[in-house]
Amino acid sequence: MAAPIAALSNEDVENDDQYDDVSYTTSIASSITDYKFEHGRRYHAYKEGRYLLPNDEAEQDRMDLQYHALRLAFGDQMIFAPVSEKLGRVLDAGTGTGIWAEDVADAYPNAEIYGIDLSPIQSRFSAPNVKYQVDDLEQPWTFPLDHFDYVHTRILYGSLRDWPLFFAQSFKHLRPGGHLECQEIAVDARADDGTLPADSAITAWCRNQEEAMQKAGGMTLLATGEKLKAMMEEAGFVDVVAKEFKIPIGQWPADEKMRETGTLQLVAMLEGIGGLTMALWTRYAVYGRKPLQGKTG
Repeated sequence: MAAPIAALSNEDVENDDQYDDVSYTTSIASSITDYKFEHGRRYHAYKEGRYLLPNDEAEQDRMDLQYHALRLAFGDQMIFAPVSEKLGRVLDAGTGTGIWAEDVADAYPNAEIYGIDLSPIQSRFSAPNVKYQVDDLEQPWTFPLDHFDYVHTRILYGSLRDWPLFFAQSFKHLRPGGHLECQEIAVDARADDGTLPADSAITAWCRNQEEAMQKAGGMTLLATGEKLKAMMEEAGFVDVVAKEFKIPIGQWPADEKMRETGTLQLVAMLEGIGGLTMALWTRYAVYGRKPLQGKTG
């Protein structure tokens, strides 16, 4: 990893949740918060263009809704790896708003959580055992070797261009016996009974998302447990286990928990679809801005 631009903690920030006019005990370069605006949305400045979704408040709300949907689907379980109750150093790769890091810090008060992201959008009210850094996970890591007990990702498909590199660096920086866990989503809508039409709007949206991601640098949104498992094993990991979960969209499930999960997922998609779509389709697909402004229903 390149030398960290800034290490952020709750003592570092004096004012402003978005870090636009703040002072840090570790100074943060103004270029990091010189955010880029496009089609009315705000994007990260550090390594501009590397990440294709916005980092503004609307997108942060969507990410947090998505987090709660997944947490419900996971039965309120944040970590599936057999980690110790005395969990030590944790790396949250692509921490986003920091919501997972904060919840894990609360559940494991003796752990040291490091959240890495291209955007300094995390809350200034962080737990005392959480530290945030603005950095690029696809650069050489500067953490010591054999340093972490647990490395975590969540929904980094479409963000990382070189997964084998990420797995190789995770392997080197995990201590012997440490764990890597990737909680990823396949952006591929489907129906258990096969009734989703091939020409449905959501099918076309998923297809266009994948096409744009491929054009953006060979990335994919079609995560599968078997693909991840194979890449982990290639990097040297052993005893790799793949678990699959269904994430409903909407209130159709009979099961109450799944219905609540689907409701959160639907709201996250409806409120966030502009941010999920705009940069991808206008930069890499054959669409201008105008077709993206239509109404539904």
